[in-house]
Amino acid sequence: MISTSLLQPSAWYHQMQAEKPVYFDDRYQLIFGAAGAWQVFRYADVQRVLQDFTCFSNNYKPEDPNSNVGSSLNRIDPPLHRQLRALVSKAFAPSILSGLETWMHHQCKTLLEPWLNNGGIDFVHHFAMPLSVRVIARLLGVPEPDHTLVDEWAKIIVSNPAETGGMADYRRVQQEMVTFFGAMLEERKKQPQQDLMTHLLHAEVDGERLSTKDVIATCKTILLAGYETTVALLTNTMYILAAEQPQLQIHLAKHTADIPLVINEVLRYRPSLLSMYRIATCDIELGGQQIKKGDLVNAWIASANRDPAVFQDPDVFDFRRNNLTQILSFGYGIHYCLGAGLSKMETRIAFETLFQLAKGFKIKPGTSLSLNSSVIVSSFKNLPVIFHKC
Repeated sequence: MISTSLLQPSAWYHQMQAEKPVYFDDRYQLIFGAAGAWQVFRYADVQRVLQDFTCFSNNYKPEDPNSNVGSSLNRIDPPLHRQLRALVSKAFAPSILSGLETWMHHQCKTLLEPWLNNGGIDFVHHFAMPLSVRVIARLLGVPEPDHTLVDEWAKIIVSNPAETGGMADYRRVQQEMVTFFGAMLEERKKQPQQDLMTHLLHAEVDGERLSTKDVIATCKTILLAGYETTVALLTNTMYILAAEQPQLQIHLAKHTADIPLVINEVLRYRPSLLSMYRIATCDIELGGQQIKKGDLVNAWIASANRDPAVFQDPDVFDFRRNNLTQILSFGYGIHYCLGAGLSKMETRIAFETLFQLAKGFKIKPGTSLSLNSSVIVSSFKNLPVIFHKC
């Protein structure tokens, strides 16, 4: 079975790379309730699974005849994927993102300032979560009173159903999101706004506008992918700086230009996404194993990022590595995450602001840390930190 000890997972990854680089785990629990999938651990094999969409399709979830969810970027392959991606990518253009910088700095200050005199904060619940919600909600146009729903939805969608409320909660959340975004779409039809939902509503693919189902599916994808993974990146960065690399805080406070380099190494060393699913579209050999058409494949990104065949001394945190462009933390190939730039920019601005206002971040003594129950995203349930006001 898959190891659940992921706070320090490197030994397990290296064991799998050496002994079982590709193997079938019939007890592995999938997010949509099924069990059984091939597990892939070496960099070259993981990269191949993510890149070769003709043999390893992204449309891995079983079709639900009662579902009213349409096509989204994380469920389709070319040619529709290429067309839909071109539409959505406009919302993540550098010119659009740069216009958010000043606003993001303000949001970070607003979140941290109430805690400065207290000298401590639960970084997950009082900073990372609300910041990520505000950013992705601003893009989509989700009203502030509904931000708490985003957190509930994200947690249930990415959690292991065997350890949460089961498939009933998963289906409930799916329907709630469809209803919520459907109502928002009706409002945008009457009163267009400057947000991604309005843009998708009026966009065209080959001369035809997207269906309501496709717009809703795309909004769901952006909300969940952009929110939960960025919370994980923010929190994982704080954990590494506060618990494992405290000396880097002084360096980064003086040399803020190195913050993006540190973020890239965090993404390699402790990626937000542990793995990605695919489904085999034909019988194919991978890592010496014969995978059958229809088999589910789970590509372990976190393991690939620690493959010594690619990254020298992979268990050493070194932000000056010269090959960090090879990390697979945001996927690879045509399905490379559209929101990668936004997530990294949000994290950079967050730590620029944090180091301006506070210093000496440490995990609060006596804290017992644990991870959220998820087979996809690596994130902390809580992360109490203490600090000194600058």
